[in-house]
Amino acid sequence: MHRRCMSAVVLGMLLSVAADLSAGQATQSSAAGTQSSADHAMKQLFGTLLATTQTVSQPLIDPVTGLLIPPTGGTLQETLIRVNGTYVIATPGETAYNATITVNGTSRNYVVLRPDPAPPSAPLLLLLHGVGGTAAGMANLAQVAGYVSAQGFWAVMPQGINDSWNDDPTTGNDDDVQFISQLIDTLVAAGGIDATRVYAAGISNGGFMTDRLACELSDKIAGFGMVSATIRTGLMKNCSPAVQRPKLFILGTTDPIVPYQGWGSLSDIESAAQAVSYWAGLQGCTSPGTTALPVINNDGTSIELETFAGCGGGAPLELYTVNGGGHAWPGGWQYLPVPIIGKTSTNLSATGVIWNLVSAYHL
Repeated sequence: MHRRCMSAVVLGMLLSVAADLSAGQATQSSAAGTQSSADHAMKQLFGTLLATTQTVSQPLIDPVTGLLIPPTGGTLQETLIRVNGTYVIATPGETAYNATITVNGTSRNYVVLRPDPAPPSAPLLLLLHGVGGTAAGMANLAQVAGYVSAQGFWAVMPQGINDSWNDDPTTGNDDDVQFISQLIDTLVAAGGIDATRVYAAGISNGGFMTDRLACELSDKIAGFGMVSATIRTGLMKNCSPAVQRPKLFILGTTDPIVPYQGWGSLSDIESAAQAVSYWAGLQGCTSPGTTALPVINNDGTSIELETFAGCGGGAPLELYTVNGGGHAWPGGWQYLPVPIIGKTSTNLSATGVIWNLVSAYHL
């Protein structure tokens, strides 16, 4: 089997399993015994997340690692909100729900996790799942609960058709670009969203789709984060952004699905160095400086940050290299065993560092 096809099939299988776990299917029942069994099953699926109280009341985000910093005193209980038959992790002061819009005659779904009550004119962070993933699963994988209430933004997780995204413009299919564009318009028109502060991030196939959005929707999206995703050769040849925006890549050196060094001639997936070099050229950036981040946990990973200088138009470019990291969202779930996807670093929060970067910018 062609290496690219093989990796896509494997990724689909892996993320399908992860989506099933993160969705946490459970049947509603009025019987107390049935509910107790469902709660037990959820605890098995979600570990201590269902029952553990953490000192993260009104947390801050560490400016270096993106991790939530618990203040002195106060506690915050993580809970589960049932959304369209699945569960989304939330914290007090947050609500979650499912909604649909129609795009080119097709019903498209998305999940919202937002502060409750909703603040006026809030920023919006779009989070795109990988192949085989789900909208609810992406919210849980990224561990975005807590950030939403602390920072006052809406997290919106769109759902790809057949659980994937058309990230390659050479296919001639732009339905997903239209979906994201119309979704932004719909949310802004409904009120509560600041149209100048819309951001996008994604993992794997969702990260490659975020790359495409940086090329085609830079007039609507003010910053981009790509996790476990580099860039496709086809996109590099078909990218004409209206304006350059801030971008951040997070890539693991031991990722078995999207290798840090790329697939070479076996695929159109470029290396980490080629991805940032491409965008650095478009943005007029000069050579980067490298900083080693502190090791918070001895989990076998360490983080290096490359910050490119001289980028034009107020559009910074950063690359977080996760030494020893796998096909994962740092600071999120270890959604499958290490031998299958590699390690999920606990020395960085992808959600936090993406938000730290992009939230400082607007259209």
